[in-house]
Amino acid sequence: MNKVCVIIPALNPTHDLIDYIYDLKSHNVSQIVVINDGSMTSCNAIFHQIGLIQNCTVLTHEKNKGKGRALKTAFQYVLKHCHVDGVITADADGQHSIEDVINIAELLSDVQDAILLGVRNFDQKNVPIRSYIGNKITSYLFTALFKIHLQDTQTGLRGIPIKILPSLLALEGERYEYEMNMLIAAAKKKIPIMQIPIQTIYINKNKSSYYHPIKDSLKIFTMIISGIVANKKLDEGEKHGI
Repeated sequence: MNKVCVIIPALNPTHDLIDYIYDLKSHNVSQIVVINDGSMTSCNAIFHQIGLIQNCTVLTHEKNKGKGRALKTAFQYVLKHCHVDGVITADADGQHSIEDVINIAELLSDVQDAILLGVRNFDQKNVPIRSYIGNKITSYLFTALFKIHLQDTQTGLRGIPIKILPSLLALEGERYEYEMNMLIAAAKKKIPIMQIPIQTIYINKNKSSYYHPIKDSLKIFTMIISGIVANKKLDEGEKHGI
């Protein structure tokens, strides 16, 4: 496995995150960057302990800025300070197994120009209805716009080669919509998107998630639909020589 940095945005994590990071370290992960995205002060001890772990860096947002901004903060840090071949983004709530993270990292060693998506199976019985519906709709809309079928458009487990990272910093989006913008940019720029099956884990029916099932889904749906309309206008203009 080449040198990779695992990036974990965190908002009010539990002590389980510390064990999770130690598990990653036991599998020879080169670097780990955790972003404290405006967590409660009661979590300070957790982030302090994480910061003491070798080759583990904690970056702090004093106020919550959203997952998109947290990822950008980490990407900027990695580009400036880490000598790695790529990054793996993972969630802090334990819903990405260590085995899946390491598998994505190992696959990334052989990939230099594609984004790896850890995709879940939403047809399993343990999937919350809000997650099932949200992903089915976004997947359908993404296929309609880009003719690329993605099984899981909202997965937080992704492998990104270091050469692609700078272009992702320029993308809009401060919260969950940023992850969709990442996929849209890849599709427009013809960057291959490889889908890697992962375990479908939902702890307590995903109650700890900060993804708002209505507000955040509407943002994503609106963004995709806007893209469809823009593309249709562009196609019409080309047909009429505009």
